[in-house]
This record gives sequence, C-alpha cells and structure tokens, in this order.
Amino acid sequence: MSIEVEIRAKVTDSDQIEKSLEKIGAELVKSELQTDKVFGASKFLDSDHKIIEGGISARIREVNGKSRLEFKEILRKKGGIELSCSIPSIEVGEKMLKKLDFEEAFTIKKGRRIYSYNSFTICLDEVEKLGNFIEIEKEVTTENEIEKTRSGCIGLLEKIAAGAKIENRKYGDLMQELIDQQK
Repeated sequence: MSIEVEIRAKVTDSDQIEKSLEKIGAELVKSELQTDKVFGASKFLDSDHKIIEGGISARIREVNGKSRLEFKEILRKKGGIELSCSIPSIEVGEKMLKKLDFEEAFTIKKGRRIYSYNSFTICLDEVEKLGNFIEIEKEVTTENEIEKTRSGCIGLLEKIAAGAKIENRKYGDLMQELIDQQK
C-alpha cells in the first residue's frame, strides 16, 4: 500500500513554471485530459458537503477512454491512503459506488501536463472553472516518510514557483465551495 504525499498551489503563469521545469531538467512525461466524477457518502461529509478530515472520497477518472475507480483518504496536510483499480466502464463504477452509498457530487475536467523530476511527479493543471494549479507529489510506503517528503515537495515548489502559496484544499473542496457560492 502506498501513501501519496502531495502539495498544490494556485499559479498564474504556467509558461514561466514550464521554463523553470526545463531549467532544472524535469522531463515532460505526458499530457492528458482527465474527467473526474467525484462521489461522496453522507457519513464522510460535513454540513457544507465537504469531505471530513480522515473521510473517504471516491472518484471515477477517465483518461483517453480508460476508466479507473479510486478511493482516497482525505488528509489535507498529510498523505492519505489511495486505492485504485481499472474498471470496464464508468457505468460499472457508478453501480458499485451506489451500492456503497456514495452519491455523485460533481465532475472536474482538467488538462494535465505531467513531469518527472528525481522521484517527484509534478503536474501542471488547467482545471475547468477553478484555474491553473501546480501539484507536486511523491508516493511513500511508511508514515515515517511523510514529513520529510512533504518538506521535499515544498522545497521543489519554491525552486520552480517561488512565492506560490500552498493550497491545502483539494480540487473537490474548491469545486464544492464554487457550487455553494452559486446557490
């Protein structure tokens, strides 16, 4: 089982960040369009319909016609457990989640450019309705590695996007806030 340690920051100039990535020798791995159908279960939601700290969110991610069902433990300032498996179709995933009392909350669409640098994954995301972000992540296998890895992510962020402010809210939190503001 792996633990994903990640940080995220909102950015204004993706072109400048790409230049910084090139300068340090980061390698562009791939670009893709992702559609995430995000689901929540009432036992994991607070009164604002956000996933509670330590709760579980589910999503069906479709990339290039292939679907995956993913469950994420939501720990906004630490790494959380993430489980993922391929599924034959979005419909199969939706049926499974419905049986587990998960309901669809919203859909997030984003263009993602994925870079590799040392053992870190760096993603430049253009998120529909939310704007541009950078995510820096690394998977670890023990909880003892989390804080050191988080510090490494922060150091790398400073190197390629100096002054960018870390956003502890997940895309799902930001999308739910946007939905709530529009009510």
